[in-house]
Amino acid sequence: MNPTRPTVTPPRPPLNRVLWSVVALVVVAALTYAGVRLVREAGQCADDVDKVDGGECVGVTGMTDDPYAFPGLRDISEKIRAENRRVEKTGEKSVAVAYLEPMSGGADDRGPEGTRQAVTGAHIAQLRLNAERGTLPRIRLLLANTGRHDAHADQVVGRLLELKDEQRLVAVAGIGQSNAHTAEAVRRLREAGVPTVGATVAADELSSREKPGFFRVSFPARDQASAAVRYFKRQQDKHAGSDPDSGYRVQVVRNTTEGDIYNASLYHGFKAAADRQGLEVEPEVVPFSSGPASQSEGNALRVVAEKICGTGPPPDAVYFAGRGRELRSFIEAAGENRRSCPVTVLSGSSAVGVYFDTSTQEREEELAELGRRWKAGGLKVYYTAYTHPEAAADLYGGRERGPYADFERRYLEVRGGSVDALANGQAMVGHDAVYTVGIAARRAVDSYGPEHVTAATVHELLGQTNGSFRVRGASGEIAFNPDTGELTDRPMALVRLGPPGERGSNDRGRYRFVEPLKP
Repeated sequence: MNPTRPTVTPPRPPLNRVLWSVVALVVVAALTYAGVRLVREAGQCADDVDKVDGGECVGVTGMTDDPYAFPGLRDISEKIRAENRRVEKTGEKSVAVAYLEPMSGGADDRGPEGTRQAVTGAHIAQLRLNAERGTLPRIRLLLANTGRHDAHADQVVGRLLELKDEQRLVAVAGIGQSNAHTAEAVRRLREAGVPTVGATVAADELSSREKPGFFRVSFPARDQASAAVRYFKRQQDKHAGSDPDSGYRVQVVRNTTEGDIYNASLYHGFKAAADRQGLEVEPEVVPFSSGPASQSEGNALRVVAEKICGTGPPPDAVYFAGRGRELRSFIEAAGENRRSCPVTVLSGSSAVGVYFDTSTQEREEELAELGRRWKAGGLKVYYTAYTHPEAAADLYGGRERGPYADFERRYLEVRGGSVDALANGQAMVGHDAVYTVGIAARRAVDSYGPEHVTAATVHELLGQTNGSFRVRGASGEIAFNPDTGELTDRPMALVRLGPPGERGSNDRGRYRFVEPLKP
């Protein structure tokens, strides 16, 4: 029997150390990718977009290849991302502008329609700026969602500030609505040296009177309230000398919800302007409370309607210091059970929100009931609007003499549908906020060169946007008061809201320009 030979295994040649390093890197990369995927599944909707309580996604989009889009904005988000990529591929100098809104459609006076229109307007401004040959810088547009009721504005602004240098962020536009969250967001941006150009915000507290950095293409609440007082005073003067019992009586309805700086600004602005201009106002102020914490807004406005319409002769006019959705509840309550309440109601810019959230098929009956009550009650409803297509034409001396006609054409190319959707002015001010930033960035190139277009230089050139150094916006010429950052040398628009079905059911019939109004 042969002895078993020992088995000899020749040693393997040592693996190349470089190869081992490559293998290790691949493994680490795979584990890292898996980890990132797990994090995203657990707490992220996309890169730079976090999932918060309730499953809502808040954060910043537009600067990555991630196809994520906020609810209801996929089509316009894809167009913005495509333009951002095109700009990056050219290799030309570019800067970023962030458009900040509660893009989930959850706010006291901002519905999904209003957000889509404003963002569409912002994108049109981007296209308009980037289409100019031989001009720098090019504009990349970022979308920043602050969440329902702007509850996560601070978190989102923090992320924008982290991205400031990487994305060459020179300004933030939009803001959406006036509340404590957005006021704090503007404060943080000011402290970081990032200028803000508001599109649809009105609260007086945001003014740059004490600390520069905030501009807006809209009108502050105090100016809107002053214009309303001027309108009422004109009506009151027409009745002067007549029987005191048949004079023009004005009553104030006020939302007292704590923390709502828009409503507070309207009320205090109206009160101060009435004293200043000698408007006689009924001594009793009718209060109510609403907002995210209130689940009985309809009840509160029915109590208001009883006081205005149901006890004794109603006033001739009501100044409604509240938001658009609350105004809608008041209109419904005034005409409940086909009650007659022939009162003129005048409110601030938020009244545009009366018709937000009413464009879907399932809301048709709700909208029809609003129309029945509105017509039965007989309310005439007006508001101080930031702009209107007819107001812009009036300011430029004709529709074809200003940039509005080109803006309208681009809107149809980007969005389609009907130009009647532009009657509420949301797309126009969204456009003007971003366009004004873009023009300031161009002027920074002229003053300092393309390498020095920063938040600081754009801030400086925004502050110089006045006198002969103006911007021809879709809503009219834009000039800022150098001390306050407020829009100056321009009237706002008095717009009458029409009931559903009156003069057609489209937006042009719902938002009818009456006349220009000065503060």
